[in-house]
This record gives sequence, C-alpha cells and structure tokens, in this order.
Amino acid sequence: MKNKSAFTLIELLVVVAIIGILAAVGFVSFGGFTESAKVNVVKSNHNSIIKYLNTEIKRCQIQSSIQLKSTSNSQNINVIPCSKSTTDTATFFRAVQDHLNNEGFKNPYKNSEIAFFSSGGNSLGRTVGISYSGNLITVNSSYNNSSGNLEIITSTVTDER
Repeated sequence: MKNKSAFTLIELLVVVAIIGILAAVGFVSFGGFTESAKVNVVKSNHNSIIKYLNTEIKRCQIQSSIQLKSTSNSQNINVIPCSKSTTDTATFFRAVQDHLNNEGFKNPYKNSEIAFFSSGGNSLGRTVGISYSGNLITVNSSYNNSSGNLEIITSTVTDER
C-alpha cells in the first residue's frame, strides 16, 4: 500500500472557511480605517489652508507682493499685490485657494474634485471660504462624523495686511 500525503476535501473546506471569515472581519475593519482616514484628510486640508493663509498674510506685512501658482494643473506664477486696495480679502483667499489646489490637494471623498473652494455650500470633503467680512475670512470644512452625520469645522482668519 502506498502512502499518499494529501489534504482531504474537508481539510481544504475548513481552510477556505477560515480564510473567508478572516477576510470578512478584515473588510469590515478596513472600511472603518478608510473612513477615519478621509476625516483626517479633511481636517489636515482645513489646517493647511488656515496655516497657509496666515503665513501669506504675514509675508504680505513684510513684502509688497507674493507669488502664488495660478489655477489647477498650471505652473503659471501669479504676482499677488499685498495691498488691500489692490487685492481685497476675497480675491486674496481665492489666490491662496488656487495655489493650494494646484499643489495637489484633493477632496478625499471625491478624488476627482479639488479640495478648496471660494464659494458654495458645505459639501462632503470640501473646504470652503464661506464669508469675507471686513478683515475676517471664515473657512468651513465638512466631513461625516462616526454617526454618519455631516460635521463642519469652522475657523476664522484675520486679514491683517
């Protein structure tokens, strides 16, 4: 009688069942990780535009103009005058927004969409300059919280140019 060393059908079915269970558990866990990653990207995008706005406003206090990239996918450099009489607050925000979009910031919920907008509603994953009142720029970013509800982060930047 020959010794055959092979797996039985039952053993193979047990292994396939275990792999299926592990895959199902992993898929559910992975889904939670991707959602929290999207939330973190929205928060990071929000912080990036706030910090960049503050940096460029400070730069304008020591220079007469700044250089920013123009609209998305363009390497054209725009010279933005720092004087508020030449570049109002809304135009200044749009220039910073265009520059950051050109640097590759994307909406994590819709990768084909840019991250920063100068107007519009609180759409999922977007960071929007909501209002430009006097020296204040109000910026909102929206994401889904753990309950699936739209949550909005709001920050205000003072345009001290």
